[in-house]
Amino acid sequence: MKFKTILSAFLAFAGTIALSAQQSSQVISYLEIYDMETGTHQVVKEFPFLIEAPNWTPDGKWLVVNKDGRLYRIAPDGSGELTEINTGAINQCNNDHVISADGKWIALSSNDPAQKGWNSFVYTVPFEGGEPKKITPVGPSYLHGISPDGKMIAYCAFRGPENEPDVYVMPVKGGREVRLTDAPGLDDGPEYSMDGKYIWFNSVRSGRMQVWRMKANGKDQKQMTFDKDMNSWFPHISPDGKKVVYIAYHDYEVAPGDHTANQNVQLRMIPAEGGEPKILVKLFGGQGSINVNSWSPDSRKFAYVSYRMAEELTAPAKEMAVQLYSARDLIGTPELFAENHEYVLERLSQMGYTGAEAASYADGRFSGMEPEDFKAVLNKAGLDLVSSHATRMLSKNELTSGDLRAALEWWDECIEAHKKAGIPRLVMSYSQKLDSEAELKVMSDYLNAIGSRCNAAGIRFGYHNHAHEFERIGNTTMMDYFITHTDPENVFIEMDVYWAVVGGAAPVEYMRKYPGRFEILHIKDKREVGQSGMVGFDAIFRNFDIAGTKGFVVEMEEASTPNILKGLRESALYLRNNIR
Repeated sequence: MKFKTILSAFLAFAGTIALSAQQSSQVISYLEIYDMETGTHQVVKEFPFLIEAPNWTPDGKWLVVNKDGRLYRIAPDGSGELTEINTGAINQCNNDHVISADGKWIALSSNDPAQKGWNSFVYTVPFEGGEPKKITPVGPSYLHGISPDGKMIAYCAFRGPENEPDVYVMPVKGGREVRLTDAPGLDDGPEYSMDGKYIWFNSVRSGRMQVWRMKANGKDQKQMTFDKDMNSWFPHISPDGKKVVYIAYHDYEVAPGDHTANQNVQLRMIPAEGGEPKILVKLFGGQGSINVNSWSPDSRKFAYVSYRMAEELTAPAKEMAVQLYSARDLIGTPELFAENHEYVLERLSQMGYTGAEAASYADGRFSGMEPEDFKAVLNKAGLDLVSSHATRMLSKNELTSGDLRAALEWWDECIEAHKKAGIPRLVMSYSQKLDSEAELKVMSDYLNAIGSRCNAAGIRFGYHNHAHEFERIGNTTMMDYFITHTDPENVFIEMDVYWAVVGGAAPVEYMRKYPGRFEILHIKDKREVGQSGMVGFDAIFRNFDIAGTKGFVVEMEEASTPNILKGLRESALYLRNNIR
């Protein structure tokens, strides 16, 4: 199956009622209004179910939204309840509905219940309700615009032998449809300017989804946004013709041709003549938030919907930290951290994580930031810094000679930075595999010495294992030797339960064999926590008290999908719902 055919099938299914990504979990919807004069936004109504895609009526009296395949109206101040607009037998309306400039009728996209499969068509229906009239005889067709004179509709359609997705227009009374775009890839979201001279749309032709504009006859197609790290969708021009609001997705979360639900997205604005975008709102949403024009008639406000996934709000709260190394592809360098940390840290907090373990210390800084500043950005996102990973391994010469002076000087600087950041625990994240009991003794002395220095600074010191610590070295292992030859006052063990299992050990046996030594644990699985069945998490959590465990850190090396944040979310919900 060719890519364009796959894309066509995907979008055809996605356009009906709502994307399955949004439908897969119950959501809480927040109908919000943004005020251009004050630069503020407020929730006017909260719904314990999914609503999508608000329109503002031309007389300013109503907002029209989609719910469960039906259209409803509600006052813009949120007063009253949703009132259904009768659409007769057409009960699978999606997010694509637009009100005519005179306010007398609505055009909408919907699957035809009389036909098998998912295949959206454009219909019109009186604003007060009635039996819809089918306009487009062929599908898939996804409406986005009505000309100001009410004579034409603009829509994205999939046509031809390869189901090429392009912008089309046709008369409301029916007739021949006209294809306006023919660039490779997806062209979508066409919307008329209020003077009828232009059609705004979004196109992936440049490699990333961007906002474009063309004359109403399809001539002079011009790129209007040049976002370098975002995919820009659904441009909505204000009634006064001066401003364009659109929704932007982070390019590391979605492919250019996707506009999925349940993402942290931005509402951006550009002047109608083009220019640098201004970020108006950062929200959790995406599909359903602002698919269609939602400007107030006076161009002073616009409506949109933000969401929270109900299970993230209702799952039992649990004190749990996340190892920031898990999101290294998003925040693993100072440059990436500066660019993405606000989004990533906020999303982790939304998932239910309450703390974080750092993994970015270098030369007195964390992710390139001063310690105090690093702590501030974590705290702003609602995450406490519970611990930090750092390491300075011993060279072969140091292991042989036992001369630890240079290594401990490195740790003195490291400890000072962690003290400035207010991080209560410092964990040595890795040691190479050792070969002899003599090397084990030097390393144990090293750990004790670091721990003593940490104690003097008011910081607890720990050691984090991988799999090789459970391999035999004579009559012992690195793990057993470190536990029995370090002072519990100086050194705790942060056992990584997954690596212990990979190393052939049983985490619970170690917790019982060495009670009180495992102050924090790394809760990890092959991918998402609880996914593999390899690790007995229930038994591990039941033995926290005997192990002396005060908290745990979730880490993921990889997820089942390329989206690590999705994997971290699933891990958080698993722990919140299944582990007591």
